[in-house]
Amino acid sequence: MTLPDTLIIEQPWGAARHLFGTRYETRAYTEHGAPVAVAADRKGLGPLRKLLRTTGFSGRTTFDLVVSHLGQPLLLVRKGPGKPPTRVSRPDGAPLGSVRRESRSHYALLDPSGQRICYFGDVAGFTQGAIAKRDGRRVRRDVLHVRPGTPEPARTLALAVGLAFDVVRGVGTSHTGGGGFDFPAA
Repeated sequence: MTLPDTLIIEQPWGAARHLFGTRYETRAYTEHGAPVAVAADRKGLGPLRKLLRTTGFSGRTTFDLVVSHLGQPLLLVRKGPGKPPTRVSRPDGAPLGSVRRESRSHYALLDPSGQRICYFGDVAGFTQGAIAKRDGRRVRRDVLHVRPGTPEPARTLALAVGLAFDVVRGVGTSHTGGGGFDFPAA
């Protein structure tokens, strides 16, 4: 399955999620609300990683995410400890490239050999953090628009950035010390 160029990406939002959330999960929908993908931790977390994910160190823990549609894996998104690039591969492990945060707002999309293809903002638009409701629950709703005609692997890397944005930007599952959209005035 090929994901659409525009994704509405949501993650659970609330006090319990902020204070005790250790597992990464986002859900992607079409503009019309049809579910198309889930990005979530692939494996269980050990006790140390669970503990670290409840703190401001969450963004520096390892992440091993799978992006799936109806239970079928589409992509693997991995980040090692610290601040390495986030690697993106096919479900069979074949590398597609990686994403490296170069500044607060610049994310380089790299080919499998580590050469910069372009910046995320060159091929996609991303709106962060509107708080909304889905099925009676609060969610943070991000919107990703990949420019039509974006060549591979830049298109797939841009989709991975949107689906794993908090991992790529180095926040992980901890939202207690972030920017203005983490605790919106409502």
